[in-house]
Amino acid sequence: KKNGKDGSELALKAHSNRAACYKQISNFDGVIEDCTAVLEVEPENTKALIRRAQAFEGVERYRFALQDCKFVLQMPYEKVGKTNFDLCNMMQHRLNRTVQQLKKMG
Repeated sequence: KKNGKDGSELALKAHSNRAACYKQISNFDGVIEDCTAVLEVEPENTKALIRRAQAFEGVERYRFALQDCKFVLQMPYEKVGKTNFDLCNMMQHRLNRTVQQLKKMG
């Protein structure tokens, strides 16, 4: 149950879809777990990277969220698409501001 290491296409889709459901109900740990399972098999899965970044932000793990955003932004634009690129770009700016504010406070 815990990991999709068999890597079957059905298992990957199941993890990806369940991650989307978890995101809807703000189960960020579930999103992170399922997206990580997908990314172990498909490291450049854009949906999983973006969902996981959003979930990391939701649990205030901003540096991990930034890592996923930066990874997406370094992928070929044609593969990522305008919508996902713009979303990650906005997230990256927001996360950078948050990290800077936290550094000032700490």
